[in-house]
Amino acid sequence: MSVPRSSHDFDAAAPSPIEAEQLVKRMSMNGSLDETSAKDDKVLKIATFSLQKYLKEPDFAAEFLERGGLESLCDIINKVSGNTLAYALNSFTSLMDHDASWKSLTPEFVETVAHIVASETLVTICRPATAILIKVVCAGRMMPFTPSAATQNEAVMGYPAIHRVLQQEPELLSLLIQRLQSPDYVLCLNSLTLLTSMLKYVTDDHRSELLEGIDNSNARKSVLRIMDNHPPEELKEQVLEFQSALIHNADRRRKTQISIYNPRHAKMLNNIWEVANVQDIPVPGAKKWRKLGFSAKVPHREFGRAGVFGLERMHTFVMQHKDLFAKMILEQIHRPDGRRCQFAKVSIEVTDLLCSYWNVSTGYTAATFEPLLFHFEHVHATTLQLFFRLFQDMEATTTDFPKVSALVRSQLRATLKSDGVKDIFEFDRIMLNTPYTVIRDRRLKELEWADDLLGREAIRNLRGRLNRQSYDFVKRQRISCLLQGAWFPCPQNNQRMVAAFTNGSTSTGVGSVNGISGATGNNNSSNSSTNAPGSSTGVSNSSLSVPRRWRYYKLSPSKKTLQYGDFNEKFPPVIKSFDKLTNKVDLTQASEIKPYRRKASNVASLSTLSDSTTTLSFALFSEDHVPLAEFICTSSAQASEWKDGFSMLLDKGITSKDTAEYLHSLTEIGVKVKLLQIAGDRIEVPHGQIEPPPVPAGLGTGFFYGNG
Repeated sequence: MSVPRSSHDFDAAAPSPIEAEQLVKRMSMNGSLDETSAKDDKVLKIATFSLQKYLKEPDFAAEFLERGGLESLCDIINKVSGNTLAYALNSFTSLMDHDASWKSLTPEFVETVAHIVASETLVTICRPATAILIKVVCAGRMMPFTPSAATQNEAVMGYPAIHRVLQQEPELLSLLIQRLQSPDYVLCLNSLTLLTSMLKYVTDDHRSELLEGIDNSNARKSVLRIMDNHPPEELKEQVLEFQSALIHNADRRRKTQISIYNPRHAKMLNNIWEVANVQDIPVPGAKKWRKLGFSAKVPHREFGRAGVFGLERMHTFVMQHKDLFAKMILEQIHRPDGRRCQFAKVSIEVTDLLCSYWNVSTGYTAATFEPLLFHFEHVHATTLQLFFRLFQDMEATTTDFPKVSALVRSQLRATLKSDGVKDIFEFDRIMLNTPYTVIRDRRLKELEWADDLLGREAIRNLRGRLNRQSYDFVKRQRISCLLQGAWFPCPQNNQRMVAAFTNGSTSTGVGSVNGISGATGNNNSSNSSTNAPGSSTGVSNSSLSVPRRWRYYKLSPSKKTLQYGDFNEKFPPVIKSFDKLTNKVDLTQASEIKPYRRKASNVASLSTLSDSTTTLSFALFSEDHVPLAEFICTSSAQASEWKDGFSMLLDKGITSKDTAEYLHSLTEIGVKVKLLQIAGDRIEVPHGQIEPPPVPAGLGTGFFYGNG
């Protein structure tokens, strides 16, 4: 169903199919003419300018594609420049919303657009060109395709397509990061959206290369500057998306195991060994990797918890602090065997502590800015140095490793949660200058408060399991609210139309006006209004008296459609049948759930809805950003139940603070109940990860211990 057009949308109605064909012929003809002809350039400019508006109409876009308009538009983009190029690119972004436009899209055209982004300086050109690349990156996940067409689609859809053009335009990545500081808001937003989309949809075989390129171009510093400048809401949401994408990539690399056959992994390990420079120093009972603090002869086996992410953090520290690293290793290998602070073990432990604090492995979703998270490598380096200092101050032995780790965890948590820590320099000062006695005394208090028990790995695993169980419970509860249904105030345009028809003495027996673009069906409930496009014509605003109208939403048992009906009275409290709820919204078309508030209206009676009510409003949106259903919630409880109900139904997680706190409370109650059982049974909870016993003799290399 097409989106209705108001009189302000276009200067004129969309062309007929014949005019569409003429426009395509005109574009094709002028696209092939000599560019020195000023007259032809002017005709082409007018044609592409008009096309921007016309392609927003689905019917015209279909005719345009059927008559070969896509090929003509691509040819024009390849040849023109200036404003004509900007108009053509804007037209193409509208055309990409239609599935048919992807069938003729070629890898060469994607390369052309990438070259435009990398070489053009005009903002009006860069904005739509960047938007096209965003659609290319996201299309691989949003648009299904058949296996037979997989190779062709990968050339123009998804991250593989953008990776190929990055090889041909190596400066593209750094230019996108530079444009994060652009004074043009839309260009800055589009550039950040493209970078975030690349992080979200990058494939495993290109993940490390992309992240290395982003780090080398100082993308994190640019995003931090945006954070410091109090960005508008839309840009703020994109910064949080970027923050979440960084953590999700860290989780993927953390779950990727080290392989000695991977050239990149082997190179990082060799770099660490070479910088240590201890190959000529004999150490009794320690060969090669054990000199660096590994427990086994083969180092990759010890990265089980930290994976590739742990190796990368270790490698980054070594390469950025070569002298300090060499000094650490030299000092430790000259100590007695039981007094050595094992560097490799410490680095992996610190990585694990940081991942635990930022919930890297439990589905991190950014809710607030966390600037220190963007300094992960720096935080890792500082925490590692603190570990070595405390190990020395405690005069610890290798058996005291868990105790030192507990002290480091305590200091790390206290520092990161401190309101006074606003930047990385303050973090360094507190972490490195806090005396050992202060850290020890705080740790003793934590033991008294039983925080030690809650911080142990066994309890963290228990909390993670209970969190997943609580999430499933909350999901069922929220969806049950949708299945039961609830009353909501009608959207504003429905109220206006009813008022106009009432004052104009116009009524029919048909159901209420549907003000939602994606809904279909008629309402046979007790309404006296009708669906008409120009309901307020001839009726002054001062004379309107809008009766309160109510809408009842109810999720169908199949959970595939949302049904509703409009009524004059909010009765009965619960509508059990679907007979009066004849309007339907196809939830398979819903792709986003966002806050939604209509523009201010002059209708007096709408003031009965308070500001607090309108701030609780949200809507379901299609992929084309068309609102499918609007919800004006009357309380924060209703908003959290319905917004998160749809979010969980669509597998998009939790969005409201109320539901997040409810989930947290359920999890913590479950943990405390389990701890009471443990205390009653007098079960000792281990401090760190339990090391498995050695493999019994004679069972061979195929023997292993399960997770149960």
